[in-house]
Amino acid sequence: MKLTVLGCYGPFPKAKGACSGYLLEDQETKILLDCGNGVLSRLLSLNGDLNQLDAIIISHLHPDHMSDLLVLRYALDIGKKMGKIKKTMPLYLPGSPKEDFDRIQYKDAFEIHEIVEGMTISIENIEIGFKRTDHPVECYAAAFKKGNRSFVYSGDTKFDQGLIAFASNADLFLCEGGIPEKYLTETTPHLSAKQAAEIAAEGRIKRLLLTHFYPDVKLASLLQEAQAHFNGMIEMAEEGKCYFI
Repeated sequence: MKLTVLGCYGPFPKAKGACSGYLLEDQETKILLDCGNGVLSRLLSLNGDLNQLDAIIISHLHPDHMSDLLVLRYALDIGKKMGKIKKTMPLYLPGSPKEDFDRIQYKDAFEIHEIVEGMTISIENIEIGFKRTDHPVECYAAAFKKGNRSFVYSGDTKFDQGLIAFASNADLFLCEGGIPEKYLTETTPHLSAKQAAEIAAEGRIKRLLLTHFYPDVKLASLLQEAQAHFNGMIEMAEEGKCYFI
């Protein structure tokens, strides 16, 4: 499997950057994981044919993870009218907040499936499981498996002991960790770089890929913080870069 980072910032992008969006590929299978602002343009720059996209998975309905769905739906609708789009796009996402969920569909652009705790699905040859995380809105971590290879995405979350078991032994763990520990408070609904590293260490993760960076935070300081708590391989998500699993 191959993961391409389309966007890695939150809750807003830096100049010329994009919010959360990742393309997971395996042979002919292509899955878009989150679709924050700026992600659609990046996706089309890689491959302008949306027919090749097998499905979209959205961790939660905060704008920095799903706002480009609201323009992608127009691309799908117009593509159908022009005869360029041949299918209705499978879309997996939480069913709440209801007002955000209800506004996503547009002229049957999407084939919508609600994610619930513990569900598993198969997209082509990739098995996917979901675990709800500790976030102000309904949000899910996702685990992708093919053969003996595994990739886990944290979504957004506070520190959650259950996430350690869910991500354990992953070959690649894409985990939010864009906040220095010194800025974290009891009410912060995100992980610090230190906490992401602690999850990776306890879960015996093989490679940790940090993402969801606050635009004004220096990545070198986040990396240094994480390295103090995890002896394994740590990388910082870089837009446009591919990571092989």
